[in-house]
Amino acid sequence: MRQPGSWGHFTEDFVDELVDWIGGRTVLEVFAGNGLLASKLERRGIDIVATTLFRGHDSHDLGLHFPVKEMRASEAALEFNNREVLLMSWPTADEGALHAAIAWGEERPIAFIGEVTVLERNLLGGCASDLFFELTEEMATFQAYEPTNMLERAAIRELKEGAKLEFQRLVDEKMDAVATKMGF
Repeated sequence: MRQPGSWGHFTEDFVDELVDWIGGRTVLEVFAGNGLLASKLERRGIDIVATTLFRGHDSHDLGLHFPVKEMRASEAALEFNNREVLLMSWPTADEGALHAAIAWGEERPIAFIGEVTVLERNLLGGCASDLFFELTEEMATFQAYEPTNMLERAAIRELKEGAKLEFQRLVDEKMDAVATKMGF
């Protein structure tokens, strides 16, 4: 059963597996909500900075489990880029997770927890954007995570090689289309 104010299913076994994978590395958590996962990791000795844009669905109004800095995920990924692991748990269904991943950089681990989109199987999750899943790849999964639906998982992802260039190409293409439509 999930704790109130938490979208994730953070069992003791899962948190232990996550801690083992993190090892001695430092962590930046984006989309941290009320800081529940950060508090569980910090109690197990993980050096973590937690950030989020406080929203009504994260139950922060009921209190925080851990000090959470209010900032956009992409800004956090730039400001705390010296951290070694980017953790995102149940990111919002917009481009915020992708922007954070782009700011984080290629060949750097992203621990992702939430619903996934798998376009080739017509599975549309409720976290991050389709483009996030197109430009990142799953490297491994956490076996101890107990999903509550077929789209939910906890996994290590990384930006695909060339993802930053592809993202820039798509942005340029969209800007050209807007400029053309406006008559520029």
